[in-house]
Amino acid sequence: MRLSDFLENVGHPVAYYPALASTLGGVNAAVLFCQLYYWSKRSTSDLGVHKTTEELKAETGMSRAEQETARKALKKRGVLIEKHIRLEHKMYYRLDLDVLERLMEMRSSAAEEGADPESENQASPKAKNSRSRKRDSSIRESDIPALADAGIIESGAREPSAPEAANLAFVNEEKTTAETTAAEARESGPVDNSAAVAADSKNEKANTELELIDLLIALERERGKDLSIDRSRDRAHVLTWIGKGVTPNQLRAAHVLAVAARKRDSDDRPAYAGFVSTFIDDAMSPAAAAPADPMEWHLTQVGTEARGAELGMRERKQDEDWRYYRVLVARASREPRAIEHVLTDAQRFNAVDLYQFARATFGDALMPVDDFAS
Repeated sequence: MRLSDFLENVGHPVAYYPALASTLGGVNAAVLFCQLYYWSKRSTSDLGVHKTTEELKAETGMSRAEQETARKALKKRGVLIEKHIRLEHKMYYRLDLDVLERLMEMRSSAAEEGADPESENQASPKAKNSRSRKRDSSIRESDIPALADAGIIESGAREPSAPEAANLAFVNEEKTTAETTAAEARESGPVDNSAAVAADSKNEKANTELELIDLLIALERERGKDLSIDRSRDRAHVLTWIGKGVTPNQLRAAHVLAVAARKRDSDDRPAYAGFVSTFIDDAMSPAAAAPADPMEWHLTQVGTEARGAELGMRERKQDEDWRYYRVLVARASREPRAIEHVLTDAQRFNAVDLYQFARATFGDALMPVDDFAS
């Protein structure tokens, strides 16, 4: 048999991204990742991709030992999540693409700064954050505001006091104060006052950045999630919010949508800044802006859909009037405040069909005691 004929019949070649090899810990790790990524797009299980050692050997050519080494490398970096179903004797694999994105951005940043990308990615972002925390612990208390500029802001970090936060500004990536910059401008003469004005502008921007970061961390903490903000990865999203003029209430609304999407997808991960960013435009829409108070969910379509997701209800159909869907959500929530608003709203707009639908849906048990049939 000719070699060309042999190659035609021996099977399929394995495709992988060589650029991932150094980031993921070697060629075998990159090959395994790409193979699992291929199958993850075709898997219908919520647990992930089920593959036996023999199947992976047939698909990649890697021995059991090589597979175990590759898996350890991926798990060490936080890219691979394994779930062993002991009763079924099955191993499921899930890929955390958010972590891979973070690793690639860290590698890109290290290359731009002239650092060795190989050493930069020997540990997962979580381990890198841990080292950052150890270094931060030796910083004097007077230097704590610089944590916002150090690269990591975590939910457990000490927040700067009001005067420190108010005076913080970022100029050429170095810590300074608006007062210092303004004083230097005055010493140079009365000719130009632009430095002080620029410092004030940067100061305001820094305050807004810290406010939005702290808010997102707090919102996730309320859900029991430990969210960390990585400067190299997440700051671009926060600066985009500032550029769009996102308010704290709009960030809350975007977070509500993001959490609803996580629950809909049975995804237990935190709502990262990048994920929340995909809902910012919807949250800023005047017609869809969610109320600041979560108890007022029934006032908007966004709030209603988010509450429905929290209650485990089906999604609103594309052609379904959201006000009718709100009736179903109000019944499921059994919240008198929402039920009364639905009925009052239907009466105010003389929506007879909606009002009758609401009465029939709520039934006597949920109807307000002072409500009488029209």
